[in-house]
Amino acid sequence: MISRTLAANIVATLVALQGCTVTPGTTTLTDQQTATAIPAADPALDHFIAWIPRDKAQTAAVAKALTHITLGNAREQTAAELCHGSPVINGKVTGSIGPLRVLAPLTAGGYPAWYYRISQQPGLHGCTENDNRRFYQILQANLPVWMNIKTAENRISTALDLPE
Repeated sequence: MISRTLAANIVATLVALQGCTVTPGTTTLTDQQTATAIPAADPALDHFIAWIPRDKAQTAAVAKALTHITLGNAREQTAAELCHGSPVINGKVTGSIGPLRVLAPLTAGGYPAWYYRISQQPGLHGCTENDNRRFYQILQANLPVWMNIKTAENRISTALDLPE
């Protein structure tokens, strides 16, 4: 008898809590910002811009970590390809925005995403065989489609042409 009562209570609790959940692939509009609410990027800086799908990162902390790990791996791969493995040092990081809960732009599929932008002083140091533009082009090719680079000089975009 106790097990039936316990089972009935569990079922009642689960039914009551069902309305509090969000099923995967859906999102509530009250918990996210529109892309137009994102602060403008300073054109004098280089920017690494990520639109991390929320199915890859369920929290802001995970989105931030995933962005830094992805960017670090892409830098290492690019340095190995262009700089004979010498470490490449970027300019000083001046700030970041996010991660913010948003919908990715419609051109990218309009999926629920985390927007995270890392801004830094322009330029790279340590890869004397190649100019910054070439390095950034290869770096962009080594990044996933949800991340792009906007340089201070000009924009290198992904095939999705994601906005800043």
